[in-house]
Amino acid sequence: MKYEVTIEGTLRHVTVERRRDGAYRVVVDDVEHIVDLSRPTPDAFQMLIDNASWEAGAVFTPAGWLVDVMGLTTEVEVVDPRRKPIQLSAGTSGGTLSTQMPGRVVRVLVAAGDPVTKGQPLLVIEAMKMENEMKAPIAGTVADIFVAEGQTVESGAKLVRIE
Repeated sequence: MKYEVTIEGTLRHVTVERRRDGAYRVVVDDVEHIVDLSRPTPDAFQMLIDNASWEAGAVFTPAGWLVDVMGLTTEVEVVDPRRKPIQLSAGTSGGTLSTQMPGRVVRVLVAAGDPVTKGQPLLVIEAMKMENEMKAPIAGTVADIFVAEGQTVESGAKLVRIE
């Protein structure tokens, strides 16, 4: 399977193939790696990459993934090129930000009436022991805030509406 992966603004072309032994052959920009992967919890990965051991945490966000390796958190966007037109159109027709997973609202960074730019952090949600900034899907003005700090939210809950 081929993917386009953006890490800290840099586009990488990644191919992932499962091998017969259960490990994966992963090619990143023409450099091949052999990866043996286990997932002890939904938000944690243990990996053997080219015989070196790594642990990582990963939390899905509307923008992609937040990946934590050795205490460094990085935003990662993964696009399956076959679905790229679908993903590019998602969220562009409306300005309502929703959760992708259950969590707790840690901070609300805007108020109703505030002007915001696309990508601006609106609030922080704690999910799976990681804090995730939820960003504006479009530029505009904050029309409604549907949550409060300390509130627990379910997957799919509306958080903020932007006009």
